[in-house]
Amino acid sequence: MVCAGLARAVEVCSFLLILAKSSTHPVRLPRGCAGTPRPKPAPIAGTNEGVDNVAELSPILSHVPGASNEADGHTLSVAWHYGNPLVEQSRLSPASPGLVDRWDRVALLVSGAEAHAWLNNLISQKVNAIAEGQATWGLILDVQGRVEHYFGISALPEGLLLDVDSAHADALEDYLRKMVFWSQVEITRLELAQLTILGAPFTIFGLTEADRALSAPEHNRMYRARMLGSLPATDIWVPREALTEHWDELAEKATPTGAMAYEGLRILARIPDINRDLDERVIPHEIPTFIGRGIEGATQMDVAEDGPTEAAVHLNKGCYRGQETVSRVHNLGKSPRVLVLLHLDGSAGRLPASGSPVLAGTKQVGRVGSSVHDADYGPIALALVKRTVVEKLASNPAAVPGLICDGVDAAIDPDDVRADNATRPGRAAIDALREK
Repeated sequence: MVCAGLARAVEVCSFLLILAKSSTHPVRLPRGCAGTPRPKPAPIAGTNEGVDNVAELSPILSHVPGASNEADGHTLSVAWHYGNPLVEQSRLSPASPGLVDRWDRVALLVSGAEAHAWLNNLISQKVNAIAEGQATWGLILDVQGRVEHYFGISALPEGLLLDVDSAHADALEDYLRKMVFWSQVEITRLELAQLTILGAPFTIFGLTEADRALSAPEHNRMYRARMLGSLPATDIWVPREALTEHWDELAEKATPTGAMAYEGLRILARIPDINRDLDERVIPHEIPTFIGRGIEGATQMDVAEDGPTEAAVHLNKGCYRGQETVSRVHNLGKSPRVLVLLHLDGSAGRLPASGSPVLAGTKQVGRVGSSVHDADYGPIALALVKRTVVEKLASNPAAVPGLICDGVDAAIDPDDVRADNATRPGRAAIDALREK
């Protein structure tokens, strides 16, 4: 109780100082999934280091005919496509679901009597009151509020399952272990592999609400359902040694679909890839999907019974590393950059390299991240672009020279070209105090 009271007091004081200065899902673990830690250094956020790490190729590459893991000059650990890359995306629908190999995801289990409260103190999401079966996202920030880790979170009877990019799993696991100290918490890397169904609800694959609450022995798997843009997506965790068997079972109702199709949907949904779309300076408010759209009003005091949000940041919680930056930007200002969707000139015949500068004339105004050939929109990419440039495009587009990234002409999607002229809630509070 003392710690809780102190935490609340610190949160209140932090907010006052700032003003003064200016999905629901998985569950029981499949059998045979316990693992051991494998510490390795993670790649630097925003670089291509680790993208070509193919020390452990997915068994699906040799199991499914036509599988190719060559992607625009990179070699992947999973199939980029199975022979018809654009068709694999365009045919996705409830009547024609796709099956995607997500071998490059890692499952970390945070368990123990204090798991929920302990993790809640470290991350941007509020998970101390998460209900069993719920799923969400979370971030770990540095002391300046910059993003270090981004992962999915699912509440299981055994604890909290973290869905992590394989290139960052070792660093995240190492950090979590170092933060345990005397807490009643255990960190376990599970020997699970992920398969994702795209385009159809989970019910047609024999997965029921009971399976989501308790992993049925005859299935020996667990899942969570979510949306990837406009399409339903179901992430299914299965024992790694039984991956091909589960693939074959699911492939009876879904068509093999490569990572290229998944990337197209991800990029269109403005969901960043931590290795390519984020750099070492990125803060949560620069990524709209981290905050969620339509978030208004000042940050509030933590309410104990509140569950998680669908975005990666819960604005009404405090006392985690980097929280002051989140509060300051939300209450008093705007982020210096924003993640936007770029439409690329298809006549260039190539995609820009990840990390290349985005130029407006001769001036650098951003950096390009991941890119792909989309089945409907052609070549597209995500880019972090200066907010002033985006807002100028909204008010006076003629004043902004054409955008170029790595020699490829680009244009920001119209849905992302808008100015945020609303008075920030903290500024409004300060103005109100000054008028008294």
